[in-house]
Amino acid sequence: MAPAVNENLAKQAEAESAASLNENPSVALPSRGDQAKVLRGMMEKRQPGIFEPDGNQEDKTTRCRTIAFCSGKGGVGKSVISLNLALALAQTGASVCLMDVNLALGNIDLLCRLNGYWNLSHVVSGARSLKEIQLQGPLGINVVTGASGLTDLADCSEAVRKDVLGQMQELEATHDFLILDNGTGIHRSIRQFVTSADEVLIVTTPEPTAIADAYATIKSLSTIQSLEIQTLVNQCTSKAQGENVFQQLKKTTELFLHTGLIQAGQIPHDINVVQSIYDRDPVILSHPGSPAAEAIFELAQHLIDLKQSKELKNKQESYFPRLWKRLLGEAA
Repeated sequence: MAPAVNENLAKQAEAESAASLNENPSVALPSRGDQAKVLRGMMEKRQPGIFEPDGNQEDKTTRCRTIAFCSGKGGVGKSVISLNLALALAQTGASVCLMDVNLALGNIDLLCRLNGYWNLSHVVSGARSLKEIQLQGPLGINVVTGASGLTDLADCSEAVRKDVLGQMQELEATHDFLILDNGTGIHRSIRQFVTSADEVLIVTTPEPTAIADAYATIKSLSTIQSLEIQTLVNQCTSKAQGENVFQQLKKTTELFLHTGLIQAGQIPHDINVVQSIYDRDPVILSHPGSPAAEAIFELAQHLIDLKQSKELKNKQESYFPRLWKRLLGEAA
């Protein structure tokens, strides 16, 4: 059934994409200064008591919100969005850690002029500590590469597992947001990183193949109970085009998978993003007033809204203990 669904989605997307090329791609957005001011205010109003530096370990590990980005195929801009979102959140005063969970093709460090030779696999092996491998990126964000190396813990001794997990929990306890840039598709090991996160965002573009692969990714995650899946449409030529892509995925998901789909937003096609990649200078910093940068600020506001609303409802177990339970279950 899925191949037919994907084919129909692809054909429909191709027709709608062609029809929308003549539409005006510009969208009226608040200025960058207004966006940053609003976001800072929202962060300052976050629920008190969730994190206190001198509090107990339970309080420390419940304030951090984990956001996992994934996609059905490469080339949709997932890593670029992850990095720029981290910087947008950092401009609000939030403490942000960006983790590259790509299996062997991570490039987050290259996108912001860093050199990540040491990575999390070296922490697992004992060659380096987690603090030693952290890279300080723009605006003070912390960047950790090679996070997929955590899957190697299943073959380690209990003492090593506890040591690494303790370091990861300490990292989580000192950040407001943990952003995971996952690999393409849903590889068996990557799947655990995604399904353990608080928020899951699947990035697609209006291209027919990207839409088809996004649906396949949604399908592979739809069996996880209580997992809320969000979609983000990148490189839109118009706001209407982005809305059409989301509605296609939403209707097909509801019809065939009997589950809901949340719209995280859309990022317009912007030549400034292309230039920023060549320059290794994130668009949030190099072109802060560009349409893409403004859209990323809107995404940041959406995620801050979710963080605050969910903190008011419950305080759940922190990310890394949840992840470790899933990794152990997979190994078993």
